[in-house]
Amino acid sequence: MRVNVIFVVLLTISVGFSGCALIPDVVTEIDDVKSDLFANEIVQWAREGVESRDLTRIARELVIPTEWQRLDWATFGGLKASITCTICKAMSKAVLILRRSGIPADTIQQTIANVCTLLNIQTRSVCNGVVRLNANQRCGPPPPRYNWTVEVDNSPPLHFEVEESTESLKILQITDIHFDPLYEPGGNADCHEPTCCRRGQNNTGGNRKSAGFWGDFNNCDVPWHAVLDALDETKTRHGDADLIYFTGDVIDHGVWETSRSVNSRSLHKIFKKMKETFRDRPVYPIFGNHEPHPLNQFAPDDIDEDSLSTKWLYALLANIWIDAGWLPESTRSTILQGGFYTVTPKKGFRIIAINNNVAYIYNWWLLYKPNDLNGQLRWLADTLLEAERNQEIVHILGHMPGGSHHFQHTWSREYRKIVNRFAHIIAAQFNGHTHNDEFNLFYHPDNKSRIITVAWNGGSITPYTNLNPNYKIYQANAKTYQVENADTWFYNLTEANLTPNQRPRWHKMYSFKEEYGLDNLSKESLHSLITDMAKGGRSLEIYHKNFYKHAAPQLDKNCDRKCMQHHVCAIVTSSSDDKSECRLLEGQNEAPALFPAPQVGALPSIPLITNENSLISKKIIKK
Repeated sequence: MRVNVIFVVLLTISVGFSGCALIPDVVTEIDDVKSDLFANEIVQWAREGVESRDLTRIARELVIPTEWQRLDWATFGGLKASITCTICKAMSKAVLILRRSGIPADTIQQTIANVCTLLNIQTRSVCNGVVRLNANQRCGPPPPRYNWTVEVDNSPPLHFEVEESTESLKILQITDIHFDPLYEPGGNADCHEPTCCRRGQNNTGGNRKSAGFWGDFNNCDVPWHAVLDALDETKTRHGDADLIYFTGDVIDHGVWETSRSVNSRSLHKIFKKMKETFRDRPVYPIFGNHEPHPLNQFAPDDIDEDSLSTKWLYALLANIWIDAGWLPESTRSTILQGGFYTVTPKKGFRIIAINNNVAYIYNWWLLYKPNDLNGQLRWLADTLLEAERNQEIVHILGHMPGGSHHFQHTWSREYRKIVNRFAHIIAAQFNGHTHNDEFNLFYHPDNKSRIITVAWNGGSITPYTNLNPNYKIYQANAKTYQVENADTWFYNLTEANLTPNQRPRWHKMYSFKEEYGLDNLSKESLHSLITDMAKGGRSLEIYHKNFYKHAAPQLDKNCDRKCMQHHVCAIVTSSSDDKSECRLLEGQNEAPALFPAPQVGALPSIPLITNENSLISKKIIKK
């Protein structure tokens, strides 16, 4: 899951937010003038050590409201984007000037941290910590072309048939644990850092903001005993699972004070416990964006310098996963290459695990190499082509949902192109990262009423932020491997914390078919469902409640039908820069557009976040 504090580092290396493109030209011109003035004042501050009146005045105009610190700035439009883009441009210009004029690196780093604090982007300790951790992330001159492509086989899809089975497989999906070894029950749940409830944060004296025993809604991750409970629950209730998918993110959200050694200990501890829990049951794990140190940083495979390379992490998890007996030795080479692999658990079925975190916009290495990092997409296309020739059905595991706006646009577009070509053999995709209970529909590029594949999100074990813990169970056809139903299991965190001496009461939140009144999960049924949601049907309210996993802190916030309509757009967006499916559905909804044009005017008040073939046909004919 993203953490906005990393914006501090973004400012230092000239990466603008996509929201800047939504700002009217007249506002952009004003931003450019203000950013130039602000950049000059920052440079003077760094050189002379004196905070001028003009610097103070401009900073007062740009200071970030505390409510924004935990919002997703990448989604900002209008004047919110204007403010963040002005800051980004000013800091980028200032850093370039300072570097070119020979100012020492430590002075520049301290200046970044000081401006971060001055603008209330985060607390001083967080600003200092994030800058320190990312200070060694280097980038060369930007390559001349960012609009690269991946060659994909363009021959007609291979037609083959798979008879439906009368039996089903049980798939358990666990994701986004975010185990916090510093979690302190009774600690401070209302701190000023990105993550609270941790040892060393100021005490609350037992007030109502004290950290709960089993976790807490207030920007907190999970203690070890809650991890043990969740794993024991899945083993006790679903020990007969045929497949176990872990879709990433072991490490906590204490992003300003991570270390390689602490991350390694947490990874060892979690996967050792998973092995003890599930024993001989196969577990298929993938990388989350929080696993590296610093977080989000996945370096190209030709970066050998130890302080910059990600090879330590790839080697660590390759050893853990292979030694656990979950993966064969044959997967080691591609895990070491870039954190991806493929296995064939049985004839006719292939699992492809990708590391799509490399395309996260907060992976600074995209500036150094904005292409197909480590050749992963090329490998994916080749692996799917091999699966097609072998007449194999595929499940794809990837931490981030394919249409996330946090993807580098080119990478997302090329991934979508690969999925388009091989959708006929991709029975399902499984994601995490967002912590929400959601799904995504991939539509045919030439037929916006025809779904070609579906991606399911597992939610999260962590309650970060304002969510109940959950895991997912899928029933998949034993031969077609297509999802026939999905169950969400959770516990009410508020209720659990009332009885710290008792284990949480896990129970089924809902089954997908029954919850939405569907006879099956065919593509036609799911298209009908999203159409009803786009029209503001009752299914939209149900989805909104399930999206936040019945968590009162989110559901108590004011989210009307217009607010809920954003769920629809997220569901049908399968490429980060393509909103065509979303805009098509807008025409079926009487509510205002899901992407309204930004208006120039007074800064608005800051709202609270409330955040043809059937899948189960008698036989599947690949087209």
